[in-house]
Amino acid sequence: MNEKLINKYINDIDNLGFKENLILNSKDVAKILGIGVRTLDNWRKENIGPITKKVGKAYLYTKRDVAEFLAKE
Repeated sequence: MNEKLINKYINDIDNLGFKENLILNSKDVAKILGIGVRTLDNWRKENIGPITKKVGKAYLYTKRDVAEFLAKE
């Protein structure tokens, strides 16, 4: 995986207002990807999209995982 491209996407995510966040929720990730939360939920169920971790009832994403997903696309 291209580390330079991943770091560019992490910087882009930071510039969208998520600089202080290490962990992102579904709403944040949907905004970053330009899709609806329902689409992101469907992707998760079909193992498409960024890696997610379930904590309680919430699905959480790291900025790194989102950036890696963007770098693959």
